[in-house]
Amino acid sequence: MIMRRNGVNSLESILKKILNKPKLKKKLEETEVLNQIEEILGDNLKSYISKKYIKSGILYIQVSSSVLRNELAYQKEGIIDSINKNIGKKIVKDILFK
Repeated sequence: MIMRRNGVNSLESILKKILNKPKLKKKLEETEVLNQIEEILGDNLKSYISKKYIKSGILYIQVSSSVLRNELAYQKEGIIDSINKNIGKKIVKDILFK
């Protein structure tokens, strides 16, 4: 158990305050989405992704192979469901493959 002096906050309480700020919380969730997409697609497909970012609930993924881009487009709804389920929150509304 950590003993506190008057006026001194614990590291845990400071981190909770920081992480509950809406802008930071949103960025952390978006970072988790970008990590999840690599995990869901796997190591083989990761090499075909040249750029990925999320903006306003839309995940943009640039894929170097047109054949793979078409295949992923067919699986888009399943990928969205997997990401949101793994995170436990509906963050990704749509995916655009470029």
